[in-house]
Amino acid sequence: MSLMTKVFVVLTSVVAIVLSCLTVASAARWSNLKETVEHYQQLYEAEMVHRMNTQATMYVSLAMKDDELRQASQQGATQATKLRELDDQVAALRIDLARQTNAAAAFEAGRKKLEELLGVQTAELTNTQKHNQVLLAQNIDLQTRNQRLATRNLEVTGQFTVAIDENRNLQEKLYAAEQMTKELQQRTAGGVRLTAGEKPPVGVTPVSPVVAGPISGEIVAIDGNYVSLSVGDASGVVQGMPFMVYRGQTYVGDIAVETVRPKEAGGKITLLKSGQQIQRGDRVVYGLEAR
Repeated sequence: MSLMTKVFVVLTSVVAIVLSCLTVASAARWSNLKETVEHYQQLYEAEMVHRMNTQATMYVSLAMKDDELRQASQQGATQATKLRELDDQVAALRIDLARQTNAAAAFEAGRKKLEELLGVQTAELTNTQKHNQVLLAQNIDLQTRNQRLATRNLEVTGQFTVAIDENRNLQEKLYAAEQMTKELQQRTAGGVRLTAGEKPPVGVTPVSPVVAGPISGEIVAIDGNYVSLSVGDASGVVQGMPFMVYRGQTYVGDIAVETVRPKEAGGKITLLKSGQQIQRGDRVVYGLEAR
């Protein structure tokens, strides 16, 4: 083999190696370029999707803003209407305030007038109260006098009742004395004398001595229309003596003594005040001072 052939073979080999390297490099570069293109394609698509989403979001936001704007416009119209209403109300309040001011002025004038009238009425009331106090004092004095007169009237009534009872007793005693005198005159005329131990004629009540001073006791027992008294012969009680019954200062009724014992007596109820009943413990008196 000649030298030229060897050089040609070597050059061919070198060219083949270089071409192989270039082919491999081109293939690798093409593969990298393809991957880069695909990567950028993916980025582009992602960016497009992002932009579409953003655009859709913006559209939605714009729609919401439009709704908000419409609502704001409606609210503005409503607020304007309310503002006009408030203006009307303020005008009405101003008119009402003017009326209230006039009414307050009229009320103040009326109040001053009423204060003047109140002052006059107070002065008249003071004078009336003083007059009433004078009348009250006079009324109290009259009531006191009336009570004294009532007490005196009660005392006089009691004295009158006692006087009537004593008068009745005296009349009975006088009648008995007259009967006994007639009997004695008849016996004396007929020559008959009444011995000391002889009883008086039938129907003649012996004269009992008048009791000196009042007698006071109380009811100790009640049996129907009959009562027992806590005073008797030792206190000067005699048969037929009238007693008046009191509960406190209230008159209840009358009792006539029928039986007498040394320290107690029994009698019959002769008079009852309307609406009253004699009770155990009620006070009995004979004579005005014992009351």
